[in-house]
Formats: sequence, structure tokens, C-alpha cells
Amino acid sequence: MKSILKIIWEEIYHAAALLRIGGLKVFLEQLRRQVYSRNAQIGLKLDLQKTDIPEIKANIKYTLQLAKKEDMDEILQLAKKEDKKWSQSLVYRRWLYEDGYHNCYITRTADTNDLCFIQSVIHPEDDRIVKGRFRNWFPKLEEGEALLEGAYTFGKYRGNRLHPSVLSVILNMYKNKGFKQIITHIEKGNVAALKGAERVGFIPFEEAPELRILFLTKRKFSRTDR
Repeated sequence: MKSILKIIWEEIYHAAALLRIGGLKVFLEQLRRQVYSRNAQIGLKLDLQKTDIPEIKANIKYTLQLAKKEDMDEILQLAKKEDKKWSQSLVYRRWLYEDGYHNCYITRTADTNDLCFIQSVIHPEDDRIVKGRFRNWFPKLEEGEALLEGAYTFGKYRGNRLHPSVLSVILNMYKNKGFKQIITHIEKGNVAALKGAERVGFIPFEEAPELRILFLTKRKFSRTDR
């Protein structure tokens, strides 16, 4: 298990990255949320064995691959060009990868090789391998389940149906791998993302409250689908 000193150092390192990329206003807002905030996430599930995943075409051609460390380094560079309000989201995705969640898929444009979309997929074995700060952020997964986490479309490529297109590819990929169910959690107020997930076939099954207090995040998952 990681030492307390190493965890504190990682907190400082990523806080510095957020300050550098997002600026003081974004940094202070995230600091406020970490000191105390409440939220709720809606849990959704999709039965891969009973669902025919539609093929959804994006408006641009892209390639899909697992991210490497160099790709995650590039994300922080690209974050400087994104809207400042998304800085924390991109720093989080880099941090998640560094913590050991390496099933992170990226897409690049077929013509210019620009990085345009990110999506992490968490496996049951990650809970046994990963020992960092995010371990308690996610629900316990059973064998045959996977969790979608951290989808992000870079601003330049929004409006091209990248998210639903890549999602359909990943869902079919995991169906062919023999996975039985995919779950995801979306913030309650993110209506667009919730509707998008439901269009692909996801159905809601729980509301999970989230409490952040003094830099600790507590999420209560009921898994009422079991």
C-alpha cells in the first residue's frame, strides 16, 4: 500500500498541475469542493448478453488504441488549450492512469493523428491490484463486469458524435471479450450524458450519494441491481 507521505506528495503534485493549467480561479474552486461538497451520481447498467449494440458512425474517421504514458503526458499539454473549466477533468484522467488504471482508450484522428477522445474502463482485477487514492471511488465489480469512467471529448472535436461512436465500439469489444455487464456512474445534473447513455441502452439502477470532506471522497454504492 502506498505510504501516507507518497499520497500527500501526489496530492501536491497534481494540485500544482491544476494550478498551472487551470489557473487560480479553477484551483480555488476545486479546493473548495475538496474541503466540503455534496453530490450524487446515477448508476446505469447495460446487459451485454441481452443487448444488441448499434454501430454508431462518427462524423470523422479515427483510430482507437490503449493509451501509453506518452499519451497521458500529451493530455496535460493539450489541457492548456482547453476551456479552463475542464482542467480538473483532464488532470484527474492523468492521475487515474498514474494510479494504475491502465485500461484507458484514446482515439486519434485518422488524417492528422490528433488526440480527440479518452475513455477509461475499469476491470474487477483493478480493485485487487490498484492500491492508490481512487480505490474507494468505484463500486466493487464482480467477474464479468466492467465500469466506464472518465469519458472526455476534446473541445475541437465536439459535435462529431465521437462519444457515442467510440462507446459503441468499446461496448462491442467487451461483449466479444465475454464480459456480461457494463456499468457507469454519471453526475445527477449531467442531463446530456445521462440521455446519451440511455440512448445506447443503459438503464438507471441506483443513485449514489457522494461526500467530499477535507480531501477525502466518500461514495455510497448500494448496487440495487443485485
